[in-house]
Amino acid sequence: MIPQENHKIINEYTNDELIYIVYNNRSLSNVINNFIPKYNVKELLTLKKIENDFQYARSLFINEKEMGLEITDIDITAKDIKVTPEDIKSRTQLILDAHENLSGDELQYLKDRGFTDEIIERGKFGSMSCITNQDDLDILGVSTHPIMNNMFDGGTKGGGIIIPLFDKDGELINASFRKLSDYNKLKYTHTCPDMFVWGVDDIEKGDIVWLVEGVFDKYVLETVLPEGSKVMATSSASISPIQYLQMILKRPSKINVICDNDQVGFRTGAIAQKIFHLSKIICSTFYFDGAKDVSEHFLQNNGEIFDLIKIDITRDFIEEKGTDFEDRIPLNFFDYLKNREF
Repeated sequence: MIPQENHKIINEYTNDELIYIVYNNRSLSNVINNFIPKYNVKELLTLKKIENDFQYARSLFINEKEMGLEITDIDITAKDIKVTPEDIKSRTQLILDAHENLSGDELQYLKDRGFTDEIIERGKFGSMSCITNQDDLDILGVSTHPIMNNMFDGGTKGGGIIIPLFDKDGELINASFRKLSDYNKLKYTHTCPDMFVWGVDDIEKGDIVWLVEGVFDKYVLETVLPEGSKVMATSSASISPIQYLQMILKRPSKINVICDNDQVGFRTGAIAQKIFHLSKIICSTFYFDGAKDVSEHFLQNNGEIFDLIKIDITRDFIEEKGTDFEDRIPLNFFDYLKNREF
């Protein structure tokens, strides 16, 4: 851990940075300084274009009313938790051991939802209960960020599922943690949020690729598509410009986006389709009727891939799906968190 005197005091952060921390359990400055790859000039120009495309696409599908967020109930004296890629890489074996020791309630959670041994092995899902050292919990992003101590508990009790991401050398670079219970805690936390895309390293120029929101969905979809199909997951309801850049630099010929069957899912799909089109990548959007997401469709509903419904998403269609957090104005930040779909 970096000495405490080098930690940034929370009240030195901007409002946007505070929001980012609470969404993602990491500070924005920490992610920018340590985890964003060093791109060359051409790639940085592409990123700038994507950021502009992102703002344009969002304006087409999001109500531009001010959100009116009020930051309350946070501990402004809390210290940030600094993490480096080397910190994460050094915990590779810990995560592999957690996979080998997946058992009890955590294994049963997956079994009850229809996850087969094949899917569990493919995703190297692990037991969150195997991580007991506080430094490991903080570095990996299992625990709640210190600024939220007045709002949520530590988030480490009750167990959960680890969904790791390894690089091509087998080293840990990211992980998603799904808590078994989300009572008074964030349902999902990440080691390094909004930076990586599960499956992007497998993409080659000209591939036809599938894109889903949840990492569980990625591994489920891989078992029903033809052998060799390429599937990516962002592990986020809102894809970041850095994630778009990683996918676009791979230059696939087509991306099929399967949206979660809710307002946020359709909005994200519409924005993605617009951004990929602006980057000259063919993109179609789909969803499964009668299921929230890919996993529910196949594992709970025993659905088939042929049940996919292709859709051209419009702003009117999104608004017909109901309201979500961006339409609740004015808004207390605590209520905002508790009502957001994590």
